[in-house]
Amino acid sequence: MNCNDVRENLIEFVGQVEGQADPALAAHVSQCAVCTQELESLRQTMALMDEWEAPEPSPYFLTRLRAHVKEEREKAPAKASWLAWLRRPVLAVSLMAVLAAGGVVYRITVMAQPESPLSDVEALDKNHDVLISTDLVDELSGGPSDDVSDKDASDL
Repeated sequence: MNCNDVRENLIEFVGQVEGQADPALAAHVSQCAVCTQELESLRQTMALMDEWEAPEPSPYFLTRLRAHVKEEREKAPAKASWLAWLRRPVLAVSLMAVLAAGGVVYRITVMAQPESPLSDVEALDKNHDVLISTDLVDELSGGPSDDVSDKDASDL
């Protein structure tokens, strides 16, 4: 057992009775001076915590606290923000209902429309037109053409 393992279990070791403690942990603490010193420091700290008593608050504490809270409540807000109306629950709920209804209407009208199979054919036709025009540009500029001639097709 190493010192890191002992430090992790040291608080449990302090709380246990001598006979119930883990024998390997007790053996390491008795042999290691650093762990023994840390155990004693922990025991002293816990003894101080047992003796400590929380101080009583001043008899006027609650009176002053209530007065301070009352002053803060009475202060008018410095600026009314443009989102101040959201604090009203009725308006917030109605806004939420309008947004939900808008989402439903959008879903029904836009998302439910079936996609036309003609749009795919039109897209392919446009792509074919673009390829033909690029081939024409290549031929006019004297560059290589991507067209497959009948002679090249018979070789395949």
